[in-house]
Amino acid sequence: MSPDMDGPELRFRPKSYEEGTGREWLVTNGLGGYASSTIIGANTRSYHGLLVAATDPPAERTLLLSSLDEELTTESGDYQLACHQYPGTVYPQGFRHLAEFRRDPVPTFVYKTGDGAVVEKRVYMIHGENTTVVRYDIDGQGLFRVVPHLNCRSFHVASPAPWMEQTPLEGEGSGVRLRSGCDFSLVSDRGRYVPEEHRYQNLEYDLERRRGLAWREDSFSPGWFEVDIDGRASFSIVASLDRDSAAGALDLLKEEAERVEGLKGNRRRDPRFRLLSAAADAFLVKRGAGMSIIAGYHWFNDWGRDAMISLPGLLLTTRRFDEARAVLATFAAAMKDGLLPNDFGAQGYNTIDAALWFFWAVQRYWAYAGDKEFLREIYPSLSAIASRYAGETPGSRSDSDGLISSKPGLTWMDAKVGEAFVTPRAGKACEINALWYNALLVMEIFSGELEEEWDPSLAEKVAEGYQRFWNPERGCLFDLIDAKDPAIRPNQVIAASLPFTPLDSDQIRGIVEVATEELLTPWGLRTLSPQDPAYRGRYEGGPAERDGAYHQGTVWPWLMGPYVTALVKAGGKTKKVRDEARRLLGPLMDLEDQIGVGTICEVFDGDEPHRPGGCISQAWSVGETMRAWSEDAMAGSQRLRIGSG
Repeated sequence: MSPDMDGPELRFRPKSYEEGTGREWLVTNGLGGYASSTIIGANTRSYHGLLVAATDPPAERTLLLSSLDEELTTESGDYQLACHQYPGTVYPQGFRHLAEFRRDPVPTFVYKTGDGAVVEKRVYMIHGENTTVVRYDIDGQGLFRVVPHLNCRSFHVASPAPWMEQTPLEGEGSGVRLRSGCDFSLVSDRGRYVPEEHRYQNLEYDLERRRGLAWREDSFSPGWFEVDIDGRASFSIVASLDRDSAAGALDLLKEEAERVEGLKGNRRRDPRFRLLSAAADAFLVKRGAGMSIIAGYHWFNDWGRDAMISLPGLLLTTRRFDEARAVLATFAAAMKDGLLPNDFGAQGYNTIDAALWFFWAVQRYWAYAGDKEFLREIYPSLSAIASRYAGETPGSRSDSDGLISSKPGLTWMDAKVGEAFVTPRAGKACEINALWYNALLVMEIFSGELEEEWDPSLAEKVAEGYQRFWNPERGCLFDLIDAKDPAIRPNQVIAASLPFTPLDSDQIRGIVEVATEELLTPWGLRTLSPQDPAYRGRYEGGPAERDGAYHQGTVWPWLMGPYVTALVKAGGKTKKVRDEARRLLGPLMDLEDQIGVGTICEVFDGDEPHRPGGCISQAWSVGETMRAWSEDAMAGSQRLRIGSG
């Protein structure tokens, strides 16, 4: 099934249940909460739901409203629009009545019945609230009924639904307030609420079954909403932690549509880039009094490494400088022992590269914004990190050659099976030390801007020591030294792509050639060459199987960003090279073969046909595609202040 492009929007007309469940949509609220399902409304994940609220933004995400089952009863019969998978069957089969799914700019479902009735359903969230609104516009005759499926659980794990105490809400916003560990309202601006409790048992989430996770659960319905239809009618249902009235729902839809349209930015930009600009907003979330970046939907928290890598593409190419500054300040304030948090929500500091990527993100901010006031504000944090890394951190030490040696599992290739790291990469890693060199050069430039003292001798020592990474037999880098690891991995491409790299032009060209031959796919770079005996070409199965393949051959779209940047460095910013950069980024920009509508997923299989997998929407996949497109594929990146090539 290929999408139809209507301007910058995507439209889908699935012809089967399987086609319809192969695409997923997502809307978010800026707090970490979201609404999401497949384009036919069938929940295939425990993470799917119409209201997943972030009760401690951006964390403590709780599933409240799983779905809404719609039914239109006319003189010619009953038309059920919902879809659920139960043991051995799909019932109802509302996908048979779905004429179209589109984003215009919110998820919109258009159903057509056999007697000519049309039901248009829109789903949107109120930005800054744990509130989802579902609006119906109906043209037909009969009785329209909507049955909510509710739960009250962590969004991570399917479980039996609780019985919920319910208190009717009277007046214009008629509906019900529900309590059972959760306290939220379900109201309508027109529909009559009819209380009648039901439990739906053995709902199945097939994607969780394939992932080796809990995949069956129950849901609870306290009653239903109904509306008499005679010609054209419109009404809304609101599920919320924050309000108990559906008043003004149409105005809220208009506000959200205008907000999303505004996120797309300049109309003269490529319509695909504009669509990604709107997708980028999903990752920006409130954390305390500041801002942060969610690593991916559905299940990730805000991660330091992911936030720093994705920030330039998500927020700088879209000129969202205030938000970028707020995110950088949030992570700077959370720094401990020279480290940035890895998993912010879990307060884990088990990363060696997040703080080094922080230099990269600040440098890109300076290149775009030239904000000397913020540079002065953030400089002490940068200086503190540099001082710790020049000596010792809880996970690393600086050796006599100036290079950093780190403990196992602290680079971005940190997957574990049981207690063992799949790709431990202990010692001196090529991208870690390139990031270290880049950080030292950034400090030298920033010190000069602020007239602070800085000794450049350490950077010179690191540049000299870094040459030990060169593998003359392959014409590229060892992945690790001192115990040399010749595995062909994309980490050397990261090293080649940095604004300030210890590699010369010939070395960068050699790295690009090897990566092109052994790692490059249409969707990103493999994490290990297929020629390596440890290569795993399929990202599938239970947690152990997937984690075993995560960095052993699986393709990561975010790596296309460093690859394209290194390619442009190697070939120069000529029209020919930029055309090649646009060609390489094309599949990701086109958003075809993605599981998330209008966004870019986390990973693909290393083997053809490169099936998509992981999170449906990943911050650094989107961010690095946007950054490489803006800085490398399109003209004008030379206007950035420093380190643009």
